[in-house]
Amino acid sequence: MGKLILCRGRLTDRPYVLPITGYRIYSIEELCYYIYNNIYFINENLFTDSLIDWIKTELCLPERAKKLKSLQRERADLKSLITVVLCSADYYTEQEIKKLLAAVDEIRSMPLAKRWYKKANSYLLKKQYGQAAMEYERLLISDEAVNLSPKDYGDLLHNLALARLHINGPERASELFLHAYERNQRQESLIQYLYCIWLCKGREAFNEKILEYKVDVDLRDKIVLKMEQLSREAKLCKSMNEIDSLRRLKNTQEESALEERFRKIIDGWINEIRRM
Repeated sequence: MGKLILCRGRLTDRPYVLPITGYRIYSIEELCYYIYNNIYFINENLFTDSLIDWIKTELCLPERAKKLKSLQRERADLKSLITVVLCSADYYTEQEIKKLLAAVDEIRSMPLAKRWYKKANSYLLKKQYGQAAMEYERLLISDEAVNLSPKDYGDLLHNLALARLHINGPERASELFLHAYERNQRQESLIQYLYCIWLCKGREAFNEKILEYKVDVDLRDKIVLKMEQLSREAKLCKSMNEIDSLRRLKNTQEESALEERFRKIIDGWINEIRRM
């Protein structure tokens, strides 16, 4: 789950698979970690009969399961259910648990649009770009979007552009950054848009946009310096050498050799993911 978790409780060889995310949970500590780090996604629906039975039989925590079952019958609030789980292990301190419960109150008091936005931002911070983009786009087409101020709407587009930048590249992201800037007037959105223009259309198009948006000299020079620095670093990068090699191979029209090189690259990515 992305972190080394010290388990003092029972570690089962029959994990509980969380239905939405597909995460496999092997211990009470891992369940605590999941809840604590995904609080914007957690609601009462997490505490199903199957999860409670798993806590009882696989983790050998019958009293905790009994308490959860009782709270479930009483239709207890989310904080009560979370407290029972987090207090089943020593993974988080009392202060950390209180802080999380305060966050639950804050989340529940938020307008639905803001809650969705926070949820999407959480995905973005975890570099889960596909999930983040899906949540941002879900909010954009929802009825809740009308409750967003122009600035908030622009900030949402900016973050969607960041997600799309990692998924689809700068060409798709550039338009979103521009729409974001038109609404939020944030300099960061304009800068990201200009970066994308440089990457997609070159220096001449970049200079035209500098004039169009009346970018001051200091900011222009800062962007140019950054892009030239990145360009120099890219030329020295091993990955760039690989890309140039693939381009040369493509131009020779040696399809079998090109396919073999791509296969090795993909196999390398797969092996890297398996080591995570």
